[in-house]
Amino acid sequence: MEEREDIDKIIDDLSVNYRGDEDVLQDILDEVYSIAFNISSNTDKKALFPHIKRAVKAEYLARGGEGMTGRNEGSMSNQFEDIIKKLENDIVRARLRRFK
Repeated sequence: MEEREDIDKIIDDLSVNYRGDEDVLQDILDEVYSIAFNISSNTDKKALFPHIKRAVKAEYLARGGEGMTGRNEGSMSNQFEDIIKKLENDIVRARLRRFK
């Protein structure tokens, strides 16, 4: 049930940017949870969730631009950050990393 609540919170945050593809969102969430657990050696989902949620939303919105560092369309310019590197930095700064 907890994972269902996580997905619902992310969908609410995505609002109009959510495309109704819950399977894709679930895959991204599972992947980011796995990465966050490996980075932190911490399995406390509640403590990690704010950082995970931010990374999942960023990954979801950046789909189609994997491997790109930026994009220019007309007068619009977007620069992409390394989402996983930011997740790692956020976990370390929040002191959520546990040493084995």
